Amino acid sequence: MQVFGNLNNLSEKRIKYFLSRKTNSWYKWSQTYWEHLLKEIQEAKNELNTHKVFLEDELWDVMWDFLCLLNSLKQEWKITSVEKVLERAWNKFSQRVDVETGAYKWDWDKIKERQKKELQKEAMN
Repeated sequence: MQVFGNLNNLSEKRIKYFLSRKTNSWYKWSQTYWEHLLKEIQEAKNELNTHKVFLEDELWDVMWDFLCLLNSLKQEWKITSVEKVLERAWNKFSQRVDVETGAYKWDWDKIKERQKKELQKEAMN
């Protein structure tokens, strides 16, 4: 999705901009976006019973803050990349949910346990 890629690029530039401004007191690395993400989620929830344009607008605020959080975490070396997070999400849920039908796989808990062990093994390497 081109829009997502463009938004991610803009978010990445935004974080680099904040990092280049040594006097910026608003940006406190990823902590800034942890806090803002929670606020935006609540604002989106508050729009559930209004016109869809307001909800869609707030949901994009959630997405923006989530992307800025990921790009901040990347700058802090706490994650590899936004793409790696998305890749992990795909791997995780495409194993738990049938790709054709969207139904949960019957052995969800077994898959989840196996995935947890795989992550622990990866973390030790």
